[in-house]
Amino acid sequence: MSVIETKFDRPIIFRTCDKLVYESTLKNGEIWMRSSEYYQKIEDLARQDKSEGVNSTQLRLPLNFAPESAQSIRLMGDGSVGQKIVPHYIMSMHGTSISEDVRKEFGGHTLGIKCITDLAAEMLYQASKQLPIHSYRFGQVAYQRTALCQSYSRHGSAIELTGQPSVYVKSLNTDVLRKDPVEPFILQDEWRVALFPTNYLNNDWEVPLKINVNPDHFYRYLEP
Repeated sequence: MSVIETKFDRPIIFRTCDKLVYESTLKNGEIWMRSSEYYQKIEDLARQDKSEGVNSTQLRLPLNFAPESAQSIRLMGDGSVGQKIVPHYIMSMHGTSISEDVRKEFGGHTLGIKCITDLAAEMLYQASKQLPIHSYRFGQVAYQRTALCQSYSRHGSAIELTGQPSVYVKSLNTDVLRKDPVEPFILQDEWRVALFPTNYLNNDWEVPLKINVNPDHFYRYLEP
């Protein structure tokens, strides 16, 4: 085990991967970013988690609506109501709250991130050389459901209620750094860098976004 090289006043976070990715990242600064749809596919297959890239809430408390010029409507049940976040690429990292079993499942080779702020800025710069990126986010993932709101705006709505004019139910304040509280994810400390492109590479969500950053962003930490 090496020693912590994180910059002062910056979060102590890591990335765990297999040996090939570990060595390539440390040597060449190589990063493969994947789309939210890609992560949703693999998480659904592995852990039955369909909430990747979606902010939602459950209707355990009945919601009674009475739109103008329409009969009242009541929503309740075991399902979820939410909104899909606009297309984005993700790189995931983790803090210290990760079990040894999960770390081994991710590949067992753990490198450190010296400063997520510096890393995210260069990732944005390097990705912008390949395709238009209109925004980016980075930080810790919050495992919590979002709120719903009523709106006259149809954009991003989940449900349309009858009435004049129509009223829509939609997620409020959707955020790429928010996920539904699903185990085992809520048991770990996840961090992310997310890039929002105008379109995916080749308009294909399965194609990874491959970039190279300065290897000095990383340091060796824990190896099998």
